[in-house]
Amino acid sequence: MDPIIKVEHLKKHFGDLEVLDDIDFSVNKGEVISIIGSSGSGKSTLLRCINLLEIPDGGTISFHGKNILDKDRNLTDYRSKVGMVFQSFNLFNNKNVIDNCIIGQRQVLKRSKEEARKIAEGHLQRVGMSNFLNHASTKLSGGQKQRVAIARALSMDPEVLLFDEPTSALDPEMVGEVLEVMKDLARNGLTMVVVTHEMQFARDVSDRVIFMDKGVIAEQGTPEEVFENPKNERTRQFLSRYSSAGVSDKN
Repeated sequence: MDPIIKVEHLKKHFGDLEVLDDIDFSVNKGEVISIIGSSGSGKSTLLRCINLLEIPDGGTISFHGKNILDKDRNLTDYRSKVGMVFQSFNLFNNKNVIDNCIIGQRQVLKRSKEEARKIAEGHLQRVGMSNFLNHASTKLSGGQKQRVAIARALSMDPEVLLFDEPTSALDPEMVGEVLEVMKDLARNGLTMVVVTHEMQFARDVSDRVIFMDKGVIAEQGTPEEVFENPKNERTRQFLSRYSSAGVSDKN
C-alpha cells in the first residue's frame, strides 16, 4: 500500500539554525503517528512544513505520489485534505461555534449552507459540543475551543489530520476531554500525525512513535519498541523523565 504522505530528505533552516536535517518518514492510511521530543527538536516545524505553513529548504513532500512543493500545486485543495489542529485553536473570534465549522466548507468545498450546517452539526455532536452551536467562540473554555477546532477540521473531510501539541495550551483538567476526542478519532480509523508531550497518549494510541532530537529523527518504531526498549541514548534520557509516573512501565 502506497503511503498517503511521504517525506524525503526534508531540510529547514531559520537563518543559520538548522531546524530539520534530512527527515524521512511516511504516513499510511489509518495510521496514528505520535512525534515526541524535547522543545526545540523540530517537531512542530516538521508538521508546519507538511502543511506548508513553513516552506522547506530542501527535500520533497509527496501526497499520493505528487510532490506538493511543485509550483503547480493547489495549496487550498491540499490543506482541505491534510487538515491541521493548532495548540492555540485558531478559531475565528468574530464567529460563533457553528459558523466556525461552516465557513471553510462553504468557501473551499463549495457546499450549500444546508449541507455544510448538517455536516458541522454532526461533527460538533461527535466532539461533545452540540449544545454550543450558537455560542460565541470567545466565550468557550480552552478545552471547548479545541474540540470546536477539531470539529471544524473534521468538517472538511480530511484524509489526514495533523495535531500540533493540541493540549499544551489547556489547563490540566481540560486535557483529558480533548485526548478522549482524539482517542475516539483514532479508534474510528482517522489518519493522524500528533506532535505531543502526552506520553501516555503516545504509548496507548499510536501505531508508530517518532522521537526527534536536534532536528533529526533519532528513533522510530512501535510504542512498545520506543517506550520499553529504546535503542538511542537520547531517547532513553528523554523517556527517563516520565518513568517515575509509570509511563514507560507496562500496566
